[in-house]
Amino acid sequence: MNINIKKLNLIFFLFILISLYSIFSYYFYAQENKLASVILKTLNNNIIETSYTMSKTIKSSDDIYLFKAQLDRNSANDDFIAAIAVFDNNKLLLTTDPSYSTINFQINQKNKDFYRELLNKQYIENELKYYEGKNVRKLKLIYFLEHDELNAHFTRNRIDYLTYFGIPPIIIFIFIFILIRNYISIPLEKLRQYAYYNNVVPKAFKISELEAIRYSMVDTFSRLDTEKKELYLMARTDSLSGLSNRNSLDEYLERLILTSKRIQKEFAFLYLDIDHFKSVNDSLGHNIGDELLQSISSLFKNILRPSDFVARIGGDEFVIIIQDYDSYFDLSTIINRIQKELSKNWTIKTNPINISCSIGISFYPKDGEDQIDLMKNADIAMYEAKKLGRNQYHFFTEKLNQTVQKTILLDRDMRLALKNNEYQLFYQPKIDLESSKIIGVEALIRWLSPESGIIGPNNFIPLAEENNFIQELGEWIIDEVIRQYIQWRNKNIDISISINVSAKQLLKSNFSEKLISKLNINKIDASKIDIEITEYIFIQNSNETNSNLKKLHDYGISISLDDFGTGYSSLSYLKKFPITYLKIDKSFLDDYNTKEGASFVETIVKLGQTLNMKIIAEGVEEIEQVEYLSKIKCNQYQGYFCSKPLNAKDFEEFYLNRKI
Repeated sequence: MNINIKKLNLIFFLFILISLYSIFSYYFYAQENKLASVILKTLNNNIIETSYTMSKTIKSSDDIYLFKAQLDRNSANDDFIAAIAVFDNNKLLLTTDPSYSTINFQINQKNKDFYRELLNKQYIENELKYYEGKNVRKLKLIYFLEHDELNAHFTRNRIDYLTYFGIPPIIIFIFIFILIRNYISIPLEKLRQYAYYNNVVPKAFKISELEAIRYSMVDTFSRLDTEKKELYLMARTDSLSGLSNRNSLDEYLERLILTSKRIQKEFAFLYLDIDHFKSVNDSLGHNIGDELLQSISSLFKNILRPSDFVARIGGDEFVIIIQDYDSYFDLSTIINRIQKELSKNWTIKTNPINISCSIGISFYPKDGEDQIDLMKNADIAMYEAKKLGRNQYHFFTEKLNQTVQKTILLDRDMRLALKNNEYQLFYQPKIDLESSKIIGVEALIRWLSPESGIIGPNNFIPLAEENNFIQELGEWIIDEVIRQYIQWRNKNIDISISINVSAKQLLKSNFSEKLISKLNINKIDASKIDIEITEYIFIQNSNETNSNLKKLHDYGISISLDDFGTGYSSLSYLKKFPITYLKIDKSFLDDYNTKEGASFVETIVKLGQTLNMKIIAEGVEEIEQVEYLSKIKCNQYQGYFCSKPLNAKDFEEFYLNRKI
């Protein structure tokens, strides 16, 4: 049976305390008995002395009364005597207190326990002998004991004894107990816990021997912890590159797969191989190859993000795991950066080296749900990249690979298109239903590719939104609209122009200031510029978006809500945001001749009128649609019935030659 320090300490002090108080109790009761013996002896001596004095003087029983005053003094002067009486057998001759006039003679028993004997006695007695002539007479001198005073005396004695001999030892022992507990027991317990759990390092102890033990333990555990960490790192770190090794990769993947499975999130597994690395070793030596691998590893540490993971699993083979990417295009951007950095000119000990890498990519969970499948499929994809001529990357799924490659090509081409002035704005007229006049146009971007011809915005705007190219492209559109407006104004074509603005543009805090500044510089009336937004913007619902729209509206620029009813429809944002125009989508107008379709269109028109907004119908292609819109008091329309989107020159001709 094991006993901890606390229990041992408690048992030890309880034993000491019980032992001491046993001794104390023994001596206390011995002292009490001794005190009782002294009292009895004193009383006996007193009664004997009194008896002797009286016996010498008494000649007859009547002489007893001569001693009444003396007996009164004796009784009064001794607190333990309640009364003194003289009896002739059972006949009372004299008493100092009439309440003590009778007596039940008791048998005197000697007892070693003087305390009990004293408390049990009712009185003590002694004989009075005197001579009447030649006859000896015997009387009894009785001392009645005052038990209340005796009890009070012993009680005071106990209190005094406990005060001076009972309580101080307890206080001393408590003090000693606390000292031992704080300076020995607790430190030993902390050392035990530190030895067992090795988590919290105890602070320095006051007792030098314990402090020496503590210091030795801390030093030992510190060295063991350092060695443990070194062993852990050695087991999970590649000794040459300092990157994680295969063991660390397996552990990381095991945790990541469990997490990704729970939150249903994919991640990319990249298998990277240095192209023609064997020729570097063969021509320059393994020491150069090793130093090159170290430099490549340092490069990975610098260019990869904290959330990315990289491991060296072979001679010139690396695995990179990427979790945080918004799209495959975003992932491709990261991969391109890796390949670009690796393809730079390296100089190792004055030796110029040009290298590249081939990368295979697999995805969890669609390309593999465990380490083995992900590694195998990424390896297959990597060899496909090598077959394509090296310095390439390839996705395990061919369809996905083609899609990503197409996206990357489109991203490159549309950026070059802006530099090569391949974008052009087309303008679709907006017709006032009451006057049938052209009162404005919507600017629509087209890409005039030398290879592919005219490319519609649906083919490249989504990617521009995704890769943030929309910021640069949107800036060009605004500048082009301002330039075109000034040109038309000089030709007396003074109409408003609508500009489509994306959510990402409105998320820029300075968007409204820049647009307003451009209008002020070119002295353009704010009412001639209209900003078209879609309901998707309200999903963002950011402070920047709200602020930009409010500033534009307050400046005098109108706000049109395009494709109303097809997206994030909510009446709350119609109240919250400064909308000037509601645009009815073509899909609703196509059903105008059905009961349900007409009800929907008319509801939008009435809603706009109620909120003091104007209504624009899109996709109008028939005269019947125009007549219907005029009937329900719609304000404007645009569509092929009037004109398809035209380039600036064709629109000028159409506008000037149009007869109402």
